Amino acid sequence: MTFLGYFTIIETSIFVIVINIKITEMDKIKKTIFQVLMKRLAKKNIRSISESIQLSTKELIGYSITTTRRNNQQKEDIPPFFHNIYDNNMLDTLNCDSELKMHCVFNLHKNQEDFDYYIAVENKIEDKKDEYAKIKISAGKYIQVELIKRNNKVVNMIIMYMRGVWMKSNGYKERNAAPYIMYDERFHSNYQKFGCKGNDYLGEPIATLYLPVED
Repeated sequence: MTFLGYFTIIETSIFVIVINIKITEMDKIKKTIFQVLMKRLAKKNIRSISESIQLSTKELIGYSITTTRRNNQQKEDIPPFFHNIYDNNMLDTLNCDSELKMHCVFNLHKNQEDFDYYIAVENKIEDKKDEYAKIKISAGKYIQVELIKRNNKVVNMIIMYMRGVWMKSNGYKERNAAPYIMYDERFHSNYQKFGCKGNDYLGEPIATLYLPVED
């Protein structure tokens, strides 16, 4: 091979390396910008974060569907399922407490893409339990996040921020258990008063997110 040939190979290799570096740098810049925007949107809708909340086991009963993250299919499946259950008061016959504490549980499958989505209350009706979907919330440590559920996009962004940024920055590691969101009287009264417009909840729709972490 001639000197010119060697020079051409070296020049091409350097060009490829420079391009790869630029792409890597661009990816980092995009990731940084995304994290900043995600953090701003998340923090704008986070009211408080409580660390090291210890919870006991809960047996839940209610309704469930199976959906997936692929192509953001969950965005199409969850809202109509949620409002069918919620707007038609389908949990009333299962709820035995004075206040409706509605749990929305995300039970991820092994492929990390598909998951079962539950809308449920604590199971206190033994004679009817076989007619409904059931899930157990495991005992352990959780990060409790009080948030404004402006819409599903905001909630997803908060979850991404908490799992991808906040928990890592604060030394927490995720535990293999199902996260969930709990809706209490604060959300119910706000929804009854203000309702929603399209995909957006009006007023101040407060909900509480629970993320399982290791001790």
